[in-house]
Amino acid sequence: MRPATEAITDMDRPKDPPLARSIGAFFGHIVDAVRTDPNAPAKAEVRRETIEETRADGVTLRRTVIEEVVLPPGTQPPSTQGAGDAGPTNA
Repeated sequence: MRPATEAITDMDRPKDPPLARSIGAFFGHIVDAVRTDPNAPAKAEVRRETIEETRADGVTLRRTVIEEVVLPPGTQPPSTQGAGDAGPTNA
C-alpha cells in the first residue's frame, strides 16, 4: 500500500487506448452487429478430438473431429458437463 503523502505520477496511471483504436473498435462492433443474423441457429461445440501422426518422410497428418449441437433460434446452449457430472436424466 502506498503512503498517503506520496503523489500519484503519470507513470502510475494506466494508459488509455488511443482515440483511433477506440473509434475502430466502435465501428468493428457495429459491423459485427450488421453481419450477424439474429435468427441463425445457435451452435454449441460438444467435443473436439485431434489426432496427429508424423510419418517417416516428415509429413504430418492431422485429423480433427468437431461435434456440434445446432439449437433452434431463441434457445440457450446447455452448460458443458464436467468429468464427474452425471448425464441427462428423464425426470
